[in-house]
Amino acid sequence: MPPRNLPTVIEIKGKQLIIWEDIDNKFLRACLAEFLAMHLFVLLCCGCAMVTLNITNPNLMMVAASFGFGILTLAQIFGPLSGGHINSAVSLGLFVAGRTSLVKTVCYTLSQMLGSVFGALFLWAIFGSNWPAARAFGSNSWDTSVFTGGQVFFAEMLGTALLMFNVLSTIDIPSEGGGPLGVYPIAMSVMVAHLFLLPIDGCSINPTRSFGPSLVAQWAGIPGTYASQQAMFWFAPMFGAAVAAFFYEYGSLKPENFAGAKDMDTAIFQAGKAKRKLKNKGRQSTSPNQQAGQDAGANTQYNPVHHQEEDEVYAPQFQQPQPAARGGRPARNDRPAAAVTTGGFDGFEEEDLADYT
Repeated sequence: MPPRNLPTVIEIKGKQLIIWEDIDNKFLRACLAEFLAMHLFVLLCCGCAMVTLNITNPNLMMVAASFGFGILTLAQIFGPLSGGHINSAVSLGLFVAGRTSLVKTVCYTLSQMLGSVFGALFLWAIFGSNWPAARAFGSNSWDTSVFTGGQVFFAEMLGTALLMFNVLSTIDIPSEGGGPLGVYPIAMSVMVAHLFLLPIDGCSINPTRSFGPSLVAQWAGIPGTYASQQAMFWFAPMFGAAVAAFFYEYGSLKPENFAGAKDMDTAIFQAGKAKRKLKNKGRQSTSPNQQAGQDAGANTQYNPVHHQEEDEVYAPQFQQPQPAARGGRPARNDRPAAAVTTGGFDGFEEEDLADYT
């Protein structure tokens, strides 16, 4: 239940913003997933930047690809647990679009900040304070003799807006799971933004990713302007994500056939599983012979040859009658029973068992 006098949902001109949701074990597990995802993101992707920029003739594509494919990998791992935000600007944008709650946005941001600090601490332990390239653990900053603060703000805002548009459009693809490409377009938008922003300020588009390296670099006594410029990498991405979410959700950019707001976990990583769970519950409520009649038709013979044990579900075989062979004996159906291993998230089965027979 929400705290006293705090509404669960508020409505503004017909649009609902989610304020509160229950803080249960699933919620806490999601926060832990965001902590681990951001920890690994900073450790691996900023670490890739530190290593890449230290080799002879590095290029932008190598660094950009490490961030893009890093997001792709981590989203596949942690997406089913938390939705795979891995970015406080994305969390804010999803709240503005009515896809996630304010309490989740705040808790995810705090979890990501902590994960970012731990990731940067690991980099400090690995590379020390005297690494010759990107020695501030991938901290973001810009050369004030080349770019003004306004130019950097505008560039970061655009890069984050690109990411936010891509996140929302992927969620709203009419087919389940974000379409055939899944989260790949989101990862590629991260890579494109890095190709654009790396020469300007090292590319943030992610306030919590910038927070940890900057703080730990201060602790390590590494000189630079990253500490005094840190506020830019909070306000610009947050503003860009909020603006993109507002224009997408309340403007004319959302698909017309979209039938309800969703977060990334339900729209992409767990798409269709709730429907299958309900369908399977309906199957279990009938007797085997009744189920055989419903699924296989009046002329189908039910052969209950298997049973369920732990994580393996053995699909009952619905054998169609075969035409009579010579001598009046029916032809044999030697097709073996299909063993279907089920997984899924939060108890949802991967596929409807009848589809395997």
